[in-house]
Amino acid sequence: MKGCVPIHALRRPGHKRLIDYLPKHSQRLYSYKSHDRVNVRCGSSGHVSIDLMNIAEQPNSPLFIHLPSSPSNGSHPASIPRFLQGKPIASINYRWNTFGRPTAYVDHLWPSPVHDTFFAYKWLVENLAPEGLKRRDIYVYGSHLGASLATSLALTESQPHKPFAVRGLVSYNGIYNWTMFFPDHPVNRPGKYARNPSSYYRPLEGTYIHRLQQNLPTFFQSTADLFDVFASPSLFFHNPGVKIPSSYHLSEQESDAIEALTNPNAEVDPPMKTPRRSRLIFPPRKSTLKLPETLLLYDLLPMLPPANMPGRPRSRRQWGNSLEMQANELAEMMQSSIEKVELKDRGLWDDEITLLENEQSRRVNVRQAGEENRMMVMGERGEKLVQEWLTERMSS
Repeated sequence: MKGCVPIHALRRPGHKRLIDYLPKHSQRLYSYKSHDRVNVRCGSSGHVSIDLMNIAEQPNSPLFIHLPSSPSNGSHPASIPRFLQGKPIASINYRWNTFGRPTAYVDHLWPSPVHDTFFAYKWLVENLAPEGLKRRDIYVYGSHLGASLATSLALTESQPHKPFAVRGLVSYNGIYNWTMFFPDHPVNRPGKYARNPSSYYRPLEGTYIHRLQQNLPTFFQSTADLFDVFASPSLFFHNPGVKIPSSYHLSEQESDAIEALTNPNAEVDPPMKTPRRSRLIFPPRKSTLKLPETLLLYDLLPMLPPANMPGRPRSRRQWGNSLEMQANELAEMMQSSIEKVELKDRGLWDDEITLLENEQSRRVNVRQAGEENRMMVMGERGEKLVQEWLTERMSS
């Protein structure tokens, strides 16, 4: 594998652009025709590395930005899904603590990963843009932890007037609203006729959602970070209707009870009013942003037979915070924005607006990819859905 490209040389006046600098390798590495790694400075916060694959061989093809399921800190690129192999890829090795690693770093907490992502994107746009007025599309793909970053990047960099910008997003098993992990989020509360109205949804032990919930302090510096719209891109479109809690894992009622036991003589502050859940306008009406073509994929939990009826599987219907709920909420928010803001405003001047009657469902798709697995790998059904989605858009 070739070593890191010397960025200082690329920035000297008179030097060729990166796309002219990269050599065409004869040997194949991980099925790539070429592979180079560059290190991009992130202000005073160190560097983020980008793995560039098949870039020199396909300078005019759409660029695929890959944000892997979890940070990759080794010398090899992160695993690339089959539907991206052979395409020009820029895989961003964002820095973010994750579970399963013995050491957590303070400087790898939120917001480090979003800063890494946007510094890397800025570098890619500056160095891989086509010459002159030629247009080149960018598609963003992210899964699991990388899906949150991919989505916030796509939503804020989809600018149709720019010749080299994001045109589409594919996101798999993403978390788009981290506030759903709080017990007091409305999605985790039972109905008003529940036997125990103070109960709340707890994810099944061993599932991906459960592992994330157990490790929230590994990812974020405080509970307030989960309200950051770049961590929770669904919050670009709405206020979640949740107060910032003092605990990641306890309800407000549980926190108050513990406080009363440990400090019985402490003064009790009057309860803060829970903010109302409300819609927000995104993209802003005066911006040049446009919601991108989007495919949101999610896995369901495997079907399990109940203990008293071994031969009959349980229903897969899920309530509370789940990968399905995360994808459906974001899809509904995006579709509503297209219908009630973008198309409504366009109808003021476009006489042919009726031709776009189903634009929101055409542009934003949400589909089940398969069943959740421990390997966090997309199955054949999901890969087929992505391949069909890409073929339809890249051939039009």
